[in-house]
Amino acid sequence: MYKHAGAGWTIRPFTRNDRIPCLRIFSDCLRAFPWRSETQAYLPALQNAFVASRALVAAEPSAGVVGFLTVQVRNGYVDHLFVQEDWRLCGVGRGLLEIARSEAAKPLILDVDMQNVAARRAYEKMGWQVVVDAKPMRPGQQVRLISP
Repeated sequence: MYKHAGAGWTIRPFTRNDRIPCLRIFSDCLRAFPWRSETQAYLPALQNAFVASRALVAAEPSAGVVGFLTVQVRNGYVDHLFVQEDWRLCGVGRGLLEIARSEAAKPLILDVDMQNVAARRAYEKMGWQVVVDAKPMRPGQQVRLISP
């Protein structure tokens, strides 16, 4: 589908065999977020997104799955975007978002934890902007961003 020639990773559709590697990445990433509760609380939403949303994975031949994204193509909402720590700053997240935006054919939206400063900075460097959400969010928890 999409290959990063320099880094060697490829973005492709999610398959059943990707479930366990994606769950590992998800769990590892959530452990780095001390403000979040136990990973188990978030697993049902992720499992549902694998079925109900478009899921993409970034994989590198020797490392396997290094990141994944789920997006509701109809409304452009990114449910999940997680990249292994060692693969951050390699363009994996940007590549996943570019493919998702292409498939949705509209700007994407997502919610990012207020405490996840690194992610928010990365989105803003890519041109994402804060939007006002019509439905109330829990104060101090997340901010909604929209892609360019």
